[in-house]
Amino acid sequence: MKKIPRLYFYIFKEHLAPFFGSLFIISFLFLAQYLIQQLDKLVGKNLSPFVMIEFILLNLAWVVAQAVPMAVLISTLMAYGRLGEDNELTALRASGINFRKIIKPSLLFAALITIFLIFFNNNILPDANHKAKLLRRDISRKHPDLSIEAGYFLDDIPGYHLFVREKKNDTLKNILIYHTTENNEQVTIYAERGMLEVVGDKVILNLYNGEFHELQRSDSDIYRILNFDKHKIVIPVPDLLLDRKDSKYRGDREMNIQQMYERVKISKKYKNNIRTRILDKFKLYNLDTSKTKLSAMKKILISEITAYQVDSLKSNITQGKSKFYKRKVRKLNNLKNKLKSNIKIYNEHTKQENKYLVEIHKKISMPVACIVFVLIGAPLGMLSRKGNLAVAGSFSLPFLFVYWALLMGGERLSDRNLLSAWLAMWSANIIVGFIGIMLTWYAIHERININIIKLLKFKKKKKGNQ
Repeated sequence: MKKIPRLYFYIFKEHLAPFFGSLFIISFLFLAQYLIQQLDKLVGKNLSPFVMIEFILLNLAWVVAQAVPMAVLISTLMAYGRLGEDNELTALRASGINFRKIIKPSLLFAALITIFLIFFNNNILPDANHKAKLLRRDISRKHPDLSIEAGYFLDDIPGYHLFVREKKNDTLKNILIYHTTENNEQVTIYAERGMLEVVGDKVILNLYNGEFHELQRSDSDIYRILNFDKHKIVIPVPDLLLDRKDSKYRGDREMNIQQMYERVKISKKYKNNIRTRILDKFKLYNLDTSKTKLSAMKKILISEITAYQVDSLKSNITQGKSKFYKRKVRKLNNLKNKLKSNIKIYNEHTKQENKYLVEIHKKISMPVACIVFVLIGAPLGMLSRKGNLAVAGSFSLPFLFVYWALLMGGERLSDRNLLSAWLAMWSANIIVGFIGIMLTWYAIHERININIIKLLKFKKKKKGNQ
């Protein structure tokens, strides 16, 4: 068995103290900021010290997941800055050890942390996030609200699929309800806003300013649209409170990769069912079925309606033919309304699917950032030739800002269906990683030998003389 070189142990040792020190400081800052935000919900609750400790530990999970990659970057800058400051890098190179061999222990260090962090993000973090959410709700003592989260379909109410675009306190905005009645009739309800309350074993949903769409399966030609200023839905759900307390519902950050893939499959199944239903209707009316995108199908339908409307207005047709065209236009308009309703549902399922895919990629891309940050930190540590926290922090801030800006921007673009999930979550690693590879390449070929600290001091002296 090949022995591990002593150089590996030495550079590992250089990483440990800065890594755990910076991890503690970053975690403390993140956690302190979060606790300040939650202070109004914690003060005056007469919580025991054990509950407060549990609250802190559970929220510490997501803090650590975000702080570890930052700590790797800072520790790498400090380790190589200290080696450069004491001329140990120069001594290693003089003894025939090039930078490629010097950086290998740091890459191994980052790879081990990456493996641990992927396991942590997939197996520990989801449960911690879920328990933290439940504890927050217990502390706040809010009335039961069915665990509604904006941007996700809620399937907890039997026979109903509820989607909320935005939630502010107890007010729900841009609500979509998809319901199948006992007679197997499809009902879709849109509302600008609404309020949900639970009374005993009943869910009461008060809706304002919306539309009520109903398609009767017994007569598929009848499609009703009713506008309302206020509409109340009362749903008896005997097991509602028990289900909520059992916490069957989980958001994307409370699931592991396998659970989220199952949700993605469900969304794709709903989308395929919607497309199949529309295609069947198109076949029934002898419409073009060569296009499978719903937006293209809508254009075909509008074109067909326009053609029949033009034909119905011609002066040389019989009265019977005119009635036939008008009846055809009415049926196609019903189909157009149904298609419009289904396109909205289809797009919401697509957005939900993207949210899960973004979270899946994030669970892997953020740990991999540890390796990327080593490629950035090692060459920059050589440049700085200072192993203190202040210099390491100032060097790391621009790269951390760029990385998080790309990550957050990509997530928002993906949520709006403007960017694929994998590109949204990996673009930061690709861009910052490319910069790191270039810096490392220059360091390997000994083209990075500028002492930035001395250069800055020289510029200050020059300005002072002027």
